[in-house]
Amino acid sequence: SKEDAHSKALSQVSMFNDETGTKKLKVFVHIPKTAGSSIIRDGMKGLHNLLQGNFERSYYTLYEKDAVMLSFFREPRAHVYSQFMHCKYNPYGTHRNYDGFKKSSNDAKGDSNDFEFWLDHFNNPKFQMVDFKTKSLDPINTAWDCYNPVNMQARYMTSHCHDSKQCHQGSKNDALEPPLVEAIQNLENLQWFGLTELYEPSLCMLIYQSKGHLPKFCDCNSDIHKARQKNLHHVTHKIHKHDVNRLNLRIKRKIDHITRIDQQLYNHAKDIFMARIVELERLTNASLVC
Repeated sequence: SKEDAHSKALSQVSMFNDETGTKKLKVFVHIPKTAGSSIIRDGMKGLHNLLQGNFERSYYTLYEKDAVMLSFFREPRAHVYSQFMHCKYNPYGTHRNYDGFKKSSNDAKGDSNDFEFWLDHFNNPKFQMVDFKTKSLDPINTAWDCYNPVNMQARYMTSHCHDSKQCHQGSKNDALEPPLVEAIQNLENLQWFGLTELYEPSLCMLIYQSKGHLPKFCDCNSDIHKARQKNLHHVTHKIHKHDVNRLNLRIKRKIDHITRIDQQLYNHAKDIFMARIVELERLTNASLVC
């Protein structure tokens, strides 16, 4: 059936370059706070003809018809918490001003309360997408010149935002709940994508699709696998460790309420990714999920 053929096609692990060896343009759609900076350092520096996409602009803004489109996704609860931590601790404060952003403390003790206050702002029924670049904003609609977490991953796959700032915060042309079917279609059009929660298998699949072979360290049974783990990057932006699983259920539900589309998009991405992992393990006789 057509559905079976579509599913089979999605599970294929395809090479980036064609049979003639042409080095196609690679475009990385970098969704903020998904470990994109880390994967650029670990897996993309050796790619030929790469547009890194580290401008953090959307799929449509970066799309090139004949290019190899790449991206990275993250479990939505962890993704939203990471956005908040970045906004609270403002690691690039030299060129950002978060006036009005409430902080009860400048350390981890206040993180949970501050996070819930931040979530309540975006869960407000009156909150709506506007042109966040306008300075005379109603306080209800501000994103404090930082990230707007409402279905950010689906927004990145459907928005026509013009620059990173507009993509970070959304615009009046973006929906609070982006069209899921469109987001999934664009996800499926990516030649490669990875998942933050499966970082090493994502990196190994990237290497295989770009170079046609799987490094020995990718195999969980390899004697050099553990040694390789120590060399992987984890770009923290100097923010302390934080675990969304330690938050109470009420806060988790508030995250879920503003990521309903992202949850469905991520689940779809994970299903495809795991099907590709199974296929890659078959092709290479390696164990990739340790």
